[in-house]
Amino acid sequence: MKKLRVLAWITTGLLVAAFVFWAVGRGIASARYSSGDRAKTELAELRQHQDSLAKSRDLLEAWRNAPAQLEEFRSTTIPDFDRFPAFRDNLQKRMSGSGLKPLKLTYRMRPVGGDAKLVTLEFSLSGPYAAVKRFIHEVESQPEMVYLRSVRFRRTDSGLIASFVMEAYFAR
Repeated sequence: MKKLRVLAWITTGLLVAAFVFWAVGRGIASARYSSGDRAKTELAELRQHQDSLAKSRDLLEAWRNAPAQLEEFRSTTIPDFDRFPAFRDNLQKRMSGSGLKPLKLTYRMRPVGGDAKLVTLEFSLSGPYAAVKRFIHEVESQPEMVYLRSVRFRRTDSGLIASFVMEAYFAR
């Protein structure tokens, strides 16, 4: 019986040792796996942060370039105020060259945004619809910054009367 008891103790000891060995091995494997996952997660977070910084850097660079781009836009799109008389003369030439009869031309000026002037022109033209349509196309295709704010049509016996409100910007 003593032999059986010794054998039982040895078997129990081996089972306990195997269990301890298994538990320790599993713990080490789990720790290695979780540290690998942690490292992957940290790497993904770092890459995400790096992408965010790159976007912020691009946005900052765009803001730094904004004054130069604005100045380029102003110089290429908004004519100098000394070109206003030529602009007005060109508009009157387009009116008379279109076969339309000018009825009135008035304009108002007001400062906008620092060194720019907004010139509002109001005028009416009389003639056939096709000529008014050509005139509108010519005005809209000018390189200057010109906007037709409104056009109102009234039918007459000889054609129509088109009343225009136009805005143009000039820099000082």
